[in-house]
Amino acid sequence: MNRTVASLLFLLVVQLVLVGALYWQGERAVSQHTRLLEPSTALGVDEIRITDDQDGEVVLRQSRGRWLLPDLQDLPADQQRVHRLLDTLSHQPQGFPVASSAAARQRYRVTSYQHHRRLAFYHGDDLLETIYLGRSPAYRRVYARNRRDHDIYNLRYSEHDAPVSADAWLDRRLLQSTPGRIDMDGLVLERNTGGQWHTATGGKPDEQQLARLLQLLQELRITGLADEDSQRSLAEDGSVQRSFRLQQDGQHHRLELLAFEGRLYAHDSRYALFFALDPRQYLALLQFDPGSLSGLPEKGSGAGEAAPAGR
Repeated sequence: MNRTVASLLFLLVVQLVLVGALYWQGERAVSQHTRLLEPSTALGVDEIRITDDQDGEVVLRQSRGRWLLPDLQDLPADQQRVHRLLDTLSHQPQGFPVASSAAARQRYRVTSYQHHRRLAFYHGDDLLETIYLGRSPAYRRVYARNRRDHDIYNLRYSEHDAPVSADAWLDRRLLQSTPGRIDMDGLVLERNTGGQWHTATGGKPDEQQLARLLQLLQELRITGLADEDSQRSLAEDGSVQRSFRLQQDGQHHRLELLAFEGRLYAHDSRYALFFALDPRQYLALLQFDPGSLSGLPEKGSGAGEAAPAGR
């Protein structure tokens, strides 16, 4: 009887060991297939080329820690959008693959010759990884596969998050600034070392007006680039409606608001191109009155006059 019990206990221990080993191997197999882009590979990526099935292509290139757009004279790309792409592919768990057969790769459009997006990741001239995005099984979902194996995953992403237009990757906040000095229509406002703002003559500007102006400059957003024809026309005939000379971190740049054929644009001396601007922000910047911003009484207001008596 004791031998029987001992044998059963031995078999139970063996089964538990086998189950544990199989579970560990299964977990390891899943973990090996849960990333389309290895984190170590993602760290070495300094160029991303995104193409579609219509020969569209955009190139994103990293320089000095910033992602730039070579097709747009190295204007800054949306850094968060690029990092989100790399993070999604290298860190988001995918679980088990949904399929791996040749027929499924064709059906889900994740082959080297049939796909909605091809994402190629480089370090210098070396191709590190290629990932294919195919059909969408649901909202903000896409089938994806890398070139290393045949497994297909249902990825929480969208092909629209990886556009092939350089304009779509453009950083919409590139004109934002937090200046320490503002020169607008002859009015000079400057912040001292104590953080207090004053005019060139030592006066105190209107706090509400100044706060509104600083907020607009800090939140300024472009809506895109002026098209190719407008770029040339603005450079030749663009009418400057208002100009700001701004100083930030010891560097000066000029921000100009322009109008051309009923459309509103902005130009920043830090960049060569012209940008379309949010109309509400454009008009808000245009409507600032230097006199009221300076804190001086309006002309004809009769400074020093007695206030009218109440009824």
